[in-house]
Amino acid sequence: MISPNTIVGGRYRVVKPLGGGGMKMVYLAEDLRLAARPSALAEMVDSFTSPEMQKQAIAAFQREADMLAQLSNEHIPRVFDRFSESNHHYLVMEYIDGITLEQKLRDAGGKLPEREVIDIALQVCDTLHYLHNLEPPVIYRDLKPSNLMLAVYGQVKLIDFGIARLFQPQSNATMIGTQGYAPPEQYRGKAEFRSDLYALAATMHHALSGRDPAAEPPFSFPPLKSLCPNAAPALAELVDQALQYDAVFRPADAAEFRDRLIAIKSGQSTSSAPAPTRGANRRIQLGLPLETRPGPGANSAASAPTVLVAPDAQIECPRCGRSIPSDSRFCSFCATRVAFVLRSENASHDAETVTLGDFSDAQPFPNDRPYRRARRRNPSFYYLLFAGLFAAAFVVTSLIARMTIEQQPDVPDVSMPSDVPVPTTARLQALRQELDADGYKDVSFRLDGGTLIVWGTVPTDFDRANIRWLAFRVAGIVSVVDHLQVRDALSLP
Repeated sequence: MISPNTIVGGRYRVVKPLGGGGMKMVYLAEDLRLAARPSALAEMVDSFTSPEMQKQAIAAFQREADMLAQLSNEHIPRVFDRFSESNHHYLVMEYIDGITLEQKLRDAGGKLPEREVIDIALQVCDTLHYLHNLEPPVIYRDLKPSNLMLAVYGQVKLIDFGIARLFQPQSNATMIGTQGYAPPEQYRGKAEFRSDLYALAATMHHALSGRDPAAEPPFSFPPLKSLCPNAAPALAELVDQALQYDAVFRPADAAEFRDRLIAIKSGQSTSSAPAPTRGANRRIQLGLPLETRPGPGANSAASAPTVLVAPDAQIECPRCGRSIPSDSRFCSFCATRVAFVLRSENASHDAETVTLGDFSDAQPFPNDRPYRRARRRNPSFYYLLFAGLFAAAFVVTSLIARMTIEQQPDVPDVSMPSDVPVPTTARLQALRQELDADGYKDVSFRLDGGTLIVWGTVPTDFDRANIRWLAFRVAGIVSVVDHLQVRDALSLP
């Protein structure tokens, strides 16, 4: 973290941190060349070990920063500057004085009035309409409350275009987005205009009902009317329609979404598009498990892989036999995992292009009832089971060691102080060799009766426990007095 009053890039004086985490932090900074103009300074740190991969990431960062600098919309913060220093990369943007929608919801007890949500959504629709009509179009793909800044003068700003992902080695591009707000097709690398509308509807659903989709099973939105009985019927219909699993049933574009919101705000209850029918064409919404799959090209300038399939291709679920889209990873009727094969293809663009392979050898996860019960067990069950097995192994090993220990002539231990005469055995010599082999040369010990006294320094608590285990396993010691000191290597000056 950058300390206040630090000068970055010879131009920007850091005032205070604004937020962030992981590989990205945002600071309030003053531009010393322009009358101390307040700016938002985003710092991104890469951890590449390959100079070539770092070079590619920096080039992609510069391209995307230049693209963002060309955006001209009142709801998108302006980009003023970009630069890099070693493995630190900086983006200087317009500073927005306000709070995020996430903070607003927290302060308001979890939800907002209907009219306020509509006003926010209208501004977001204007922004999405602008982005989607650029050449080439820009799909935002991470719309959520924490990425909507509410300025003190009432304007909504769309922040964080995900540029920090370029400095995440071995990251999977399909992970762009946030669980709960990202639509199903985005996890398959097929983001489109209506993917942003799904995320907007998820944000509205959260703000109106107080139900946080990030804390719930993915793609499982109850009808808005069931949570908010007083919501306007046309608004509930619009939100529910935009949250459809299949993009084809959602509003066509941001302009249609905006027009219907304007009609709702003005008191008209009619919608410009019919609601989707509840029948065979609508997929049952299940809490399907998500799966990401690392692939080549993750460090390129690509935003997400493109999955090529035949239009409207269907396959048969290997368990229930129902027809499901060919790009599905899980059956939306019975939640069975559907295996498929990925095959790389040549493409003229930077994105990773994959084609679905043969489904003839697809094997679902086991679906018998005992397996499904075990899968729902609390994780603490497995922790207790592991602890029990470890304790049983420790007892058996200790008994065997005590029964088979062999007494040998005393040999001085070279690792101990010369003024401490310590009788040792062949097993203690073996323990000394094992400790040296594992890098514990700073650890000393002596035998006092049936008790092993250990002292010295180790990097972590794990190493401390490992030494005690070696004493039990190698030397057959059942009583250890531990004087080891933990010195975490990461905390060294």
